[in-house]
Amino acid sequence: MLDSNDDKEKLIVKNTRNTLTYLHYKPATIDDKFSENVFNKYIEYIDPGKRFLLQSDYDLFKKDYHNLDDFYKNEDLKFYNSTADTIYKRIGEAEKYSMEALSKPFDYNQKENYNVDYKTSKYAKDKAGAKELWRKYIKYNVLLEIVSMQDELKGEKKDSIDENSLKAEVDPLADKDKKKITKDTPFAEVEKMAREEVKELISDYFRRIKQTKRENYFAIYMNSISEQYDPHTSYFSPTGKEDFDFEMSGQMEGIGAKLQDKKGFATIAELVIGGPAWKNGKLEVGDQIIKVAQGKKEEPKNIVGMLLNDAIRLIRGKKGTEVILTVKKKDGSQQQISLIRDVIEYDEVFARSSVITDEKGDKYGIIYLPEFYTPMGKEGGRYPTDDIKKEIEVLKKENIKGLIFDVRNNGGGSLEEVVKISGLFINQGPIVQVRRSDGMLKIHEDKDNSISYDGPLVVMVNELSASASEIFAAAMQDYGRAVIVGSPQTFGKGTVQTILPLDRNTGSDELGAIKLTIQKFYRVNGGSTQLKGVQSDIAMNDQYTLEDINEGSRPEALNWDQIKPLVIAKWPTAINLEQIKANSKTRLANNQHLNLMNESFKFVKSMEDVKEIPLNLVDYRAYRKTREDKIKKFEVLDKYKNTFKFSMNQNDQAAIKNDTVLKAKRQNWFKGLQRDFYLNEAVNVLRDIK
Repeated sequence: MLDSNDDKEKLIVKNTRNTLTYLHYKPATIDDKFSENVFNKYIEYIDPGKRFLLQSDYDLFKKDYHNLDDFYKNEDLKFYNSTADTIYKRIGEAEKYSMEALSKPFDYNQKENYNVDYKTSKYAKDKAGAKELWRKYIKYNVLLEIVSMQDELKGEKKDSIDENSLKAEVDPLADKDKKKITKDTPFAEVEKMAREEVKELISDYFRRIKQTKRENYFAIYMNSISEQYDPHTSYFSPTGKEDFDFEMSGQMEGIGAKLQDKKGFATIAELVIGGPAWKNGKLEVGDQIIKVAQGKKEEPKNIVGMLLNDAIRLIRGKKGTEVILTVKKKDGSQQQISLIRDVIEYDEVFARSSVITDEKGDKYGIIYLPEFYTPMGKEGGRYPTDDIKKEIEVLKKENIKGLIFDVRNNGGGSLEEVVKISGLFINQGPIVQVRRSDGMLKIHEDKDNSISYDGPLVVMVNELSASASEIFAAAMQDYGRAVIVGSPQTFGKGTVQTILPLDRNTGSDELGAIKLTIQKFYRVNGGSTQLKGVQSDIAMNDQYTLEDINEGSRPEALNWDQIKPLVIAKWPTAINLEQIKANSKTRLANNQHLNLMNESFKFVKSMEDVKEIPLNLVDYRAYRKTREDKIKKFEVLDKYKNTFKFSMNQNDQAAIKNDTVLKAKRQNWFKGLQRDFYLNEAVNVLRDIK
């Protein structure tokens, strides 16, 4: 047992350093340059908007600009402790500045601007400067609220939530019951109502960030260090590791209720069909959980005002155990509800499919895989290979003429699963080569000569298709098995990670875990997907193409290289790729919708050039009108609908008889598919594949 939290943190630093030194694919050089990079990353992480720290704080911290490498080697935490103490202090001061600013009306006739360019902005010189910075930030948010209320009164379309606004930080989907104004409401009253709304938001904002645990800042500090090895090497606190396992498996032991923080109350946002809470029938959306007891023998614990994550962890627990919730119902009454926890599955993670019927009555299938999930060692978990086999079989019963495999926004996951899934579409053969830093090479191959689907195949990708998604797309491309449709290239993550507990002696989670890069993977043609990703056969720009979000945008990323290609047996039915490309080029050459989409992407990118926003009401109205006039030409994009009909497969049709939530989720997915221009071209490509 460790004597103190400080001892625990020092041991975490030591074990992290030793693990990365001996096991990372390419250990970082721990020198002054390393120190500079850690410093810059950490300061950016703890105060990205430069709203809390003072210039004097930064200058004080900067004295250790070239010492962080030594602190890392010696498990010295004085820099981290100093920064954490300071950020807590500045948060308290910022709350006072905000409340003071909200105590009296703002003058919207005054000519002044609010700086939204955090990259080039400076820290406040002193407390007076910080107070002025927060005054402008609060004034800006009140201005947004005023304009929103006035537009609502006129019946005009509300402007989308500005990414710099408080509402975007606190609750971008805010659904508060707000007071309404009339055409006779004096401006002073409108302004007062807007300040009250912002006061409610800012109070909730500070309530949450003041609750941030010190271990969260420590995790930020550790990740500022680990990311210098490469972008995918990360430290997980014990709770962070638990969350990661849930994301990878789609399974959690608990009551089957999604919660959200509403003014300090853990509030039911959704019940998972089939879960204990849903079966019990007493919990409803909107109910507030105020106390939690671990069975009848334990005293209930009040969770009002508790961090939502902490409240959730009290409610979660092992399958078969009892939890008793004291709940405040929407009518104000209270009742105790006893639930027996169970294993809960969140189906947003899992593979799903739809039947696409075109205007001629021809049918095609689409399978969407959000991630290459894995049970993470849990018994009874789901594997994507099994799920996709089932989706393929049910689609084949519809006599589909082609299949779209959609891995857009799929960040990857299990290497074993992507190899097996690739094997569903080819006879047999190598899928990916994996190499250690010492040159040791392993070839992962499909040894099963059975094929689940042998018809025309399109793989859809975008810039967020990464890792396992890139392995799959690359294998299908190298075998000549499929046509890749999507963004010019995928993310470019060609590395393999493993997760190790930092307490290697006991294997416990007390110290957390480290996810580290141990290998690089290569296509069967010998090329790495690192940095370069997979190049689409049919390339179309999308909303991410102009953004710096891929692997190549990170200076810490490992380099691209290549190894010896493998000899493989290509798919026997050759795809006439050149003809397919020519057909697509002809279709897209003068496509007005695609051209307008590309123009809109450039416009969104240009918005990054906005450095300041006027805080004068007349000037802000003029600024926003100029922006809206430019946006107006792009509104037609929202009205786009392809000509396809989307329907549930037979399995889903049977399931929705007892699951109304699944029906709503599928219908919502279909709405997105209906507006999907890229899907239209994917079906066109399927038609071209002979």
